[in-house]
Amino acid sequence: MKTIKHALILANGKPPDKQLFKKYLEAADYFICADGGANLAVYFGSIPNLIIGDFDSVQKETLRFFKKVGLKKLKSQNSTDLEKALTEAIKKKCTEITVLGATGGRLDHAVGNLSALAKFSHKAEIKFIDGTGEFIPVGHKLEADLNIGTGISLLPLTKCSGIITTGLKWNLNNESLQLGVRESTSNLVVSPHVKIKVQNGVLIAFIMRKAK
Repeated sequence: MKTIKHALILANGKPPDKQLFKKYLEAADYFICADGGANLAVYFGSIPNLIIGDFDSVQKETLRFFKKVGLKKLKSQNSTDLEKALTEAIKKKCTEITVLGATGGRLDHAVGNLSALAKFSHKAEIKFIDGTGEFIPVGHKLEADLNIGTGISLLPLTKCSGIITTGLKWNLNNESLQLGVRESTSNLVVSPHVKIKVQNGVLIAFIMRKAK
């Protein structure tokens, strides 16, 4: 039996372009649609392994189209559809999870999805990816090899302290970030190896995709 390691979750936000979707679908061992994300799967012509959520966004025509696909209807309002999908991927013992369609659309949904990214980040290696870039939880330490000139922003979901960065144009040296107080957006990579350390708090790194 094949071990599932890498899951792709398609959420119900702004659809990724077909090329981006195809790239991550080909790399995935298991494909989950979070509720209305299944509508996007029909558009892409790809069959998920599972559709999960409270089914308030998935269209009836979509369910008929995927009548042979596994369905898991969960009505709990204590978790979002994306959280349900992340929980299922982790139950499948996925160590890598890529999420598409988690950004764009309604701002409250996008913010809630970023909260889910932080909430589940200690359980698997999770990335949110869209056409503009990648959202990656820093944890206590993140190291990445990036092209010089790449844009990067640091998004503090809680008060973050003891932040030390190297490889950026404007480095932080044991400093703090907090929404509404101080943020770090539109920084630039000046060294091919970037390091970000955080002593306390939940910090998300947004690594921008260069325009073609």
